[in-house]
Amino acid sequence: MKVVFPNSCVLCGRTISAFSLLCEECEAKLFRGPIPLVEKTKWCEVYFYGRYESLLRDVILAYKNGGHWRLRKILARAIFETMSRYSTSFDVLTWVPSSFKALEERGFDTMGMIAKVVSKNIHTKCVSLIESAAPSTKRGLTRQQRRESVRGMFVLKAKPRGTVALIDDVYTTGATINECSKLLLQAGAEKVIAYCIARA
Repeated sequence: MKVVFPNSCVLCGRTISAFSLLCEECEAKLFRGPIPLVEKTKWCEVYFYGRYESLLRDVILAYKNGGHWRLRKILARAIFETMSRYSTSFDVLTWVPSSFKALEERGFDTMGMIAKVVSKNIHTKCVSLIESAAPSTKRGLTRQQRRESVRGMFVLKAKPRGTVALIDDVYTTGATINECSKLLLQAGAEKVIAYCIARA
């Protein structure tokens, strides 16, 4: 006897097949990127899949705060498509790690899980190069507080080599990406290319 459990789209609630994550309509709306936006900072180039709004915002929040860890595959696709669009090359893939508090709350490293999926798709080594020393998340902080909160809050776990691809979910002030990129470059990386799912 075959048992089929009911399943619904995380974003709109429509009934979908047992092993799907999103309905076809929401998935089609979500995957209209990447947007033609590149930012260059003192420490790296940053590429984005989309803006932090609408369905993209909803799927990020559902993944991070709603317990829908299977959405890592959807968000990994956004990173992968961004990498494919810009045809950049790098030697190793790493990610911005979750804070200790976020790990306790969620039970998993949000970007670490996405990085592993991306790594398999692009056949590039994925290495945890950075560890967070931050005692809490940045939720509720002002832009200036965000910039100040990341100083000294990341430590190197392993020596980087060559060009490093650094991924994160949401780019707000750029403080986190810049702090991690600076750490990697000062430790020996030749170049850092950052990919973010959304630009706030």
